[in-house]
Amino acid sequence: MSLIKHKKVELTELFYDLVYVYAISQLTSIIHHAHHGVVSLESFFNFSVGLIIFINSWMVQAVYTNRFGSNSLRNIFFMFLQMICLLVASRAVSSDWRDNFLWIFFPMASISLLLLFQYILEYFTTSNISDKSFIKQFFYILGLRSAGLFISLLFPYEIGIWIAIFSIISTWLLPGLLSDPRNGFVSAELRPVNFPHLIERLSLLVIITFGEALIGISEHFSSRSFSLQSILIFIIVTNFFMIYIVEIDHLLDTNREETGIRAIYSHYPILFGLSLITISLSFFENSDMNIFYTMLYFYGGVLLFIIGLVQHNVYNKIGYMLPKNLLAVLILLPIMGGIISLVFFSKSWWTLTIIACIISSIMMISFIHFNIKNTLSHS
Repeated sequence: MSLIKHKKVELTELFYDLVYVYAISQLTSIIHHAHHGVVSLESFFNFSVGLIIFINSWMVQAVYTNRFGSNSLRNIFFMFLQMICLLVASRAVSSDWRDNFLWIFFPMASISLLLLFQYILEYFTTSNISDKSFIKQFFYILGLRSAGLFISLLFPYEIGIWIAIFSIISTWLLPGLLSDPRNGFVSAELRPVNFPHLIERLSLLVIITFGEALIGISEHFSSRSFSLQSILIFIIVTNFFMIYIVEIDHLLDTNREETGIRAIYSHYPILFGLSLITISLSFFENSDMNIFYTMLYFYGGVLLFIIGLVQHNVYNKIGYMLPKNLLAVLILLPIMGGIISLVFFSKSWWTLTIIACIISSIMMISFIHFNIKNTLSHS
C-alpha cells in the first residue's frame, strides 16, 4: 500500500484554531458560574448548543482546507473574516442570550455564509466531477443553516432561539447522513480526505483545549490554595492527555484512505467531555459548589471523553486494535468512579480528588501498558 502524502498544517490554520479554543473557553464560562453550586438547565443547554455550532463551523472549514484549501490569500482572507465574526459571537455568548441573541447568531450566520461562499467559488473553479458532487452537499448544509439562522433573527427571542437551534442541530447531523454511501446521497467515486492532515488538525485543536484545561485548574496553584491536592488535580489532567496522545499518536494508522466522518463526529464528545472535566476540576475544593453535581459533571465528562476516543479504534494499526476487555475497563472505570464518589461525596474534596486521581491513573496505565505490550510484540 502506497503512503498517503501528508498535507502540511499551515501556521494560518493554527492561528485560526486559537480563536475557536477561545470561543470554547467562553462557552465553558457559561457553566462555570454555577448558582448555589448547581449549573442551571438553561445554562447547560446554551453551552451544548453553542459548542455544537462553534465546533461544527470549525469542522466545515477544516474539511474545506483539507480537500481544497491551500495557504492562498483567498483562503486566508476567508478565515480571517470568520475569525472576526467568531470573536464577536464569543464575547456575547458568555452573557445573557436573550439580550445578546443578535450578537451571537448574526456572526454565526455570517460564518456559515462565508463558508458557503468558499464552497461556491471552489465549485466553479474545479473541473473534478467528484469534487463538484462533494461540494453540493455543503450547498444544502450551509445554505439551510445560513437561511435558518438569518430567519431566526427576524423573530422575538422566544421563537427565534428555537428556529436557530433547529437549524443548527439538523445541519449538524446532515454531513453524517449525506456522507454515508448506503443512503444513496454520495457517489462511490468520491475520494477520501487527506486523513493524516485531518487527524493532525483535530489533535492540535484538542491539545490546545488541554492547554485551556491547565489554565482552568491554575487557580489551585496560587500561593493561598497550593497543596498536594493541587498536584493530584494536575495529574488527573495529564492522565487524560496521555490517554489521548497514546491513541492518536501511537495506536492510530493515519496511512489509510478514509472519509474521516467517524473521526470528526467522535471529537464532539471528546471536546464536550474535556470542557466538563475542566469546569468540574475548577470546582474542586470550592465550598460554594455542590459536590454531588460536581462529581456528575466530572465523571460524565470522563465518560464522554472515553466514548469519543474509543471510536477511533477502527482506525488503529493492525494488531493495535483495543480488545473488548480493555474497552470494557475504560467504559466501566468512570462509571465505577462516579458511583464510589457519590457514595463518599459527603466526606471531603480530598477523598473525591484521590478517587478521581486513582481512576484516571488506572485508565492511563492500562492504555500505556497496552501500547508498550503491542509495540514489543511487533518489534
